[in-house]
This record gives sequence, C-alpha cells and structure tokens, in this order.
Amino acid sequence: MTNNEKRLIIFREVASVLNKANIIPILYGSLGLYKSINKLERKVNDIDVLVPDEFTGKKWSKLCEIMERLGFILKDEHEHEFERDRELVAFGKANDLVRLAKVYPKDVEVIEENGAKFGKLSPEQYLMCYKFMLRDSYRQEKRGNADKEKIGLIEDYLKINKNI
Repeated sequence: MTNNEKRLIIFREVASVLNKANIIPILYGSLGLYKSINKLERKVNDIDVLVPDEFTGKKWSKLCEIMERLGFILKDEHEHEFERDRELVAFGKANDLVRLAKVYPKDVEVIEENGAKFGKLSPEQYLMCYKFMLRDSYRQEKRGNADKEKIGLIEDYLKINKNI
C-alpha cells in the first residue's frame, strides 16, 4: 500500500465520522488532485479537507472534538491542522473554492467510498483552482513550480481523457 493510499484511508475515516455529524467534506489539495487524475503514486505531504465555513469558525470546537475522538492532536490552530502518527489533516473553508476559482461547493460531485461520503473535485475544477493559485505570489515563492507542474499534469490528463 502506498503512502497516498494510506492517506485516502485516513481521509475516508475522517469523512465517515464527519458524515455522522451531517458534514460532507470535500477532499482537496494534492491528494484530491492526484485521486481525481489517477496519479496517486505522486508525493503528497498532507490531507487537505474542506468543510462548511462555520467549522473553522464558530463550530471549530465541534470539529476539534471529532478529531480528538479519532486520536488526532491539534498541531496548528491557525492552519486548522491536526496530526496522528505523523499524518497531517488540515481543514479549510469550502467557500474558499468560490473565492479562489469560482467553484461552488454545491457543484462538486459527491461520491461514496467505503461508507464515506465526500466531495470530489473534477480535473477541470482543479485546473481552475491551480490557475488561480498562480496569482498568489506568496504561494509561488513558497512552493516554486509545484503549481505549474500540477497544471501541466491536469492539462495532459484532460487532453488524453477529455479530448480538449
């Protein structure tokens, strides 16, 4: 089993518990992208999860309780990041998709895997997100060419699979 497959198992574990609290999270970041374009062999550092905005705000304590019950420890409150066995899960606001790339959470496909329901962005939605992120000079300074490489991977995937 690859590290990314292990991270998907952790994500589904978190998602299924969030589902019991009537939350359908969105798998995001590199892990979500690589799942979307079937490139799970690529290196991923953490598990990015988008949740309704209030769970990083006024309902933050509820999210902390859920994660603590799963054995995660709050690592960085500012980044909404938890850790368990050196695996990181970071939460963001679902509505950041709208602000970043005009992707509306209601337009994200909801799928079910191993009893966990979650949102899965399409390659086209990821393309919009990563193209927007190229405008963020701080992000580009921090990540180098990573976003450009991901855009290239997405565009290659779409050429082969969607005939663009």
